Amino acid sequence: MRRLYLALLCLGLLAACERSTTEVSEPVAAVESAPVVPLVPLVRPVDDRGSLWRQLEAAKVEVPESQQLPPQTPPVAALADRPAQLAIIIDDVGHSLEAGRRLIRLPVPLTLAILPHTRFASQLADEALAAGHGVMLHQPMENGAGLPIGPGGLYSHMSDEQLRQVLMVNLDSLPQASGVNNHMGSRLTAERRAMDALMPVLRERGLFFIDSRTTAETQAAFAAEAAGVQQLSRSGFLDHRRDAGLIAGKLAEAIDTARAQGWALMIGHPYEETLQVLERELPKPLADGEVELVPLQQLLQRHAR
Repeated sequence: MRRLYLALLCLGLLAACERSTTEVSEPVAAVESAPVVPLVPLVRPVDDRGSLWRQLEAAKVEVPESQQLPPQTPPVAALADRPAQLAIIIDDVGHSLEAGRRLIRLPVPLTLAILPHTRFASQLADEALAAGHGVMLHQPMENGAGLPIGPGGLYSHMSDEQLRQVLMVNLDSLPQASGVNNHMGSRLTAERRAMDALMPVLRERGLFFIDSRTTAETQAAFAAEAAGVQQLSRSGFLDHRRDAGLIAGKLAEAIDTARAQGWALMIGHPYEETLQVLERELPKPLADGEVELVPLQQLLQRHAR
């Protein structure tokens, strides 16, 4: 019996060794590890267009032409059958009596865009009209850069009624104005709700609107069109940089634009460099008489449908 037990024990040990040998000898499949993917911070892509236009507003400069977006404005009628015309608006008028009067003394039609509630707003408006120039309200509007916009400003947090009330107060302070354009405004002009709230005020008063286009996303001209307000958008800025040579070059480009498409609308500022260029160049015939410098309202009538 003892021998039988020993025999069975030996057989069990042999079987266990065989199983162990078999398991070890089988190839072990290599486990492929998943490729390691580096962790990338979830950062929102920078909107280069928006930053460019914020730079424009902060520095009062124009985006380089190579980086500008295509214009997005309501279409205007073809004007090839009429003489080429150029109109010039000068923004930010009202703080300096001397600069305003230098503009008024120019022997050519200009439009002074006057900031509301500035020291010389009413006086310069009266003198400009008496000299045959145009006057408009340069309405401060909220910008995307958080820059201060001055008294009488319109902001996106305002209700429709608040927007209208502020605009009406500003217009009442400058009854000489025949139209409105925006001062800054890259944030507010991009909000269709705000623009739709404001335009009926202009329609009721028979005023036009000029979109200064401080953002490529502006809805101002479209809202004006929808409300039945006569509107136009600027072609460019004269003094994107305060350099007399560059300003003269921009004026020459504006003349070329007017000659090519039949019209141009430029915006400048009462900088010393701008004043010097305008005083030197505007009394001369433009493009040997091929381009006529006209009042802004004449350019608007040209585009009237």
